[in-house]
Amino acid sequence: MTRRIAYNPNQILPEGTLIVTRVPIAEIGGNRRRSAGAVGEIVKSPLDHTHSYSVRFADGVEVALRRSQFAVFKESLRDMIWSAADALDDFDLMDHVVFRCVVGSRAYGLAQDTSDTDRRGIYLPPARMHWSLYGVPEQLENPETEECYWELQKFLTLALKANPNVLECLYTPLVEHVAPPARELIDMRAAFLSKLIHQTYNGYVLSQFRKIAAGIRNRRQIKWKHAMHLVRLLLAGITALREAYVPVAVDEHRDRLLAIRRGEVPWNEVDAWRLELHRRFDEEYDRTALPDRPDYQRANALLIRARHMALDRTVGDSAPCIVAAEIAPAKAAPEMPAGAIDEAALPFLREAVAGYEYPLLFATISGAHLYGFPSADSDYDLRGVHVLPLRHMLGLDVRDETMERSSASKGVELDLVTHDAAKFFRMLLKKNGYVLEQVFSPLVLHTTPKHEELKEIARGCLTRHHAHHYLGFSRTQWTLFDKDRRLKPLLYVYRVLLTGIHLMRSGEVEANLERSNQRFRLSYIDDLIARKRGGAESQAIDDIAFEFQEREFQRLSAELKTAHAESRLPEKPARRDSLNDLLVRLRLRDGTISRHDAPAP
Repeated sequence: MTRRIAYNPNQILPEGTLIVTRVPIAEIGGNRRRSAGAVGEIVKSPLDHTHSYSVRFADGVEVALRRSQFAVFKESLRDMIWSAADALDDFDLMDHVVFRCVVGSRAYGLAQDTSDTDRRGIYLPPARMHWSLYGVPEQLENPETEECYWELQKFLTLALKANPNVLECLYTPLVEHVAPPARELIDMRAAFLSKLIHQTYNGYVLSQFRKIAAGIRNRRQIKWKHAMHLVRLLLAGITALREAYVPVAVDEHRDRLLAIRRGEVPWNEVDAWRLELHRRFDEEYDRTALPDRPDYQRANALLIRARHMALDRTVGDSAPCIVAAEIAPAKAAPEMPAGAIDEAALPFLREAVAGYEYPLLFATISGAHLYGFPSADSDYDLRGVHVLPLRHMLGLDVRDETMERSSASKGVELDLVTHDAAKFFRMLLKKNGYVLEQVFSPLVLHTTPKHEELKEIARGCLTRHHAHHYLGFSRTQWTLFDKDRRLKPLLYVYRVLLTGIHLMRSGEVEANLERSNQRFRLSYIDDLIARKRGGAESQAIDDIAFEFQEREFQRLSAELKTAHAESRLPEKPARRDSLNDLLVRLRLRDGTISRHDAPAP
């Protein structure tokens, strides 16, 4: 069975979005068949994710494509470096489906001989995949068999928003497969019913009927099947508010709805019925006993228990790996290079990372002190990686992926920013020079054995494309310098260009401008550094030879472009799997989280 993965299945892409086809496309009315990889532009977006997009190719030909048949152009470029789909090959995700049901016309009682059988459901991914660097697809889709399975968290999120398609899954009488925790989910389905039904159902029908009316005015065409389902949706919403359950089968309204589908009911009668249903919907909203909001806490507790279930399977299968993955105690940080920072500030900096809320892989100093040109009033930029415990990641909301704090003491100011390992590792796989410099910074305040492992892996994540980071950063800093002639952005221009050139040529990360210049021997660099060290952080320079600096900026930019073209660094990160393995081991280090920590049913 063909399996497709959609990362944002419910997002409607706007017109003007560039796309790349995933599959060969046969043009209707012609003999041409376009190969996968053709680039086009969305010229008309559908009303919802169940319908097709109109896509125009460069030669002006337009075709209708389903969302599963194309990728967003920017995402396809990302996937050249970051192919999450490949990482899923080890997981037969269809084996993890915990709920399967039939919805659509067959469940409504509106099926015809040619009607498809629309299957929907939920899958619970294995823990090793959920905690991995690749994450989990929000939806598994098989267009050929009309099957669609949401990841459990995505399903719960949509249900809490009173998404009609998802609520119908919970109430359809045609259920084919139920396994834990789906049984519990069915038993608590009333927890998802709230007054939000009025907002989602009623609002959607209003907007869609306006579009149908516009189609009648402009093209004198009516999509009778769509109109039928909009009326059906109003009927279901009214019952849900009045009786606290979502009807799926249309029962006594079947004949009238089918007459609408066949175009046998005049449009003015359909519209009049719709307006009457809106009025009744409003009345039921005013007197419904449903709560204002769904039971978020109960849904969250269910998800946490399900995550524990998946985690228990992982721990049972590979407990030795869990023990091996414990984060070892912090290593003694190496001594700071002489003169790199003010020795009097060191206790305050170490205190800032001691007793941190979460386990730290490392904490290093970045910014002007790393680059070798701090002023007397420069603050200390501390950067690092923390690892969120599983108890903070099992529910609907993940918090503290990025932690930020600022503090000051005795004239020393610091800015501490750390990212959770998953977020940091994803940044490391992109052409992000900042995170590379943080990993390899010699100004270490906190380190662990896993920091050393991360350094070794990070060397295998260097690519030629990091040159783009340094080129882009240098252009931004040059624009700032051109605007106000301050010394700081000018030094940043030279710092990033020399770092980028050296990285492309040697595969080494050297962020310190003074040490980089020992290779380039640019006479004006030492003078600029001396000015910066002896002056204020934001000082302006009036005696600078601007034309000379501009020529140097252009020359070094060209040199970096040449170094990029000639670099022997790889096109893609070579250690992606190693980085993922490290993340899973870090995440599961406390995989023995006790069952009594899970919320009670």
